[in-house]
Amino acid sequence: MNTGQLVIVGVDMGATHIRICLLSPDGQVLVTAKERSLPVVENGMAEGLAGFIGRFIAERGAGVAAVMIGFPASIARDRKRIMSTPNLPCAASEFVDLADNLARRLQCPVAFERDVNLQLSYDVSERRLGDKLVLGCYLGTGFGFSVWLNGAPYVGAHGVAGELGHIPLGDDAARCGCGNKGCLETLCSGVALARWYQGAARDYPLSDIFTCAGDDSYITGFIDTAAKAIATGVNLFDPEHVLLGGGVMDMENFPYPRLIARAGDFIRKPLPYEEITFAKASSSAFNGAIGAARMARRIMLPAT
Repeated sequence: MNTGQLVIVGVDMGATHIRICLLSPDGQVLVTAKERSLPVVENGMAEGLAGFIGRFIAERGAGVAAVMIGFPASIARDRKRIMSTPNLPCAASEFVDLADNLARRLQCPVAFERDVNLQLSYDVSERRLGDKLVLGCYLGTGFGFSVWLNGAPYVGAHGVAGELGHIPLGDDAARCGCGNKGCLETLCSGVALARWYQGAARDYPLSDIFTCAGDDSYITGFIDTAAKAIATGVNLFDPEHVLLGGGVMDMENFPYPRLIARAGDFIRKPLPYEEITFAKASSSAFNGAIGAARMARRIMLPAT
């Protein structure tokens, strides 16, 4: 492998698709691609990820300067240990010493990050909000939440801050994928929305749920729950900007105006209510992978 030409690798590891970005040392996006996740990791997480990354590196005849991988997971403060992956169908043993294993295979530094932090990092960069206090609320498979504070995602004392999806604002009788009962995600997540859709015969596809059932009491309740969760984050952190995105919010006719209005009903007055700015997050499929590569370039490589 030619190590004279180095690239930075960002990977977004989702339950359905895995995405990759190769970034030049000066920050230019060289490659983006995606594949189905299961075929990549079905024979082992470390072997699969190393092989997946290695193929794209080999195609460019390059060496690897650093790798950042985003997971829908709780990640320890050292950004190398994965604590919990409720939305990935993988055994916990797959993640033991994964960062060190990949570093040996790829011969470069490897770090992990919550996927939602990488999404927010991308959005903050694109909107030039790096010096602001920004919340990212990404309603997808789960309820992703991230806090941009002092120029970086806030990770907390142990690395697991920002788990808004796991506040006890859910169904007390339902066990969440994280192991607790009553988490927000039991009521407000893509998983919960699909469960409701599949609970009865419908004459429309899931993708049209907000078009065809927007006035259903379940959907209005779903939006109200999301609004309360967002308002909780706003009242706790007093941000300047809130970015709203994720796969559920990207669905056709998702009621953004209602969500923002209902969140406003629960946000403290007069502040932060009168000063906060809501905006729609960007929805490119590769934002997480690009955000991962950019973060790796910023924090994993020595200043030049």
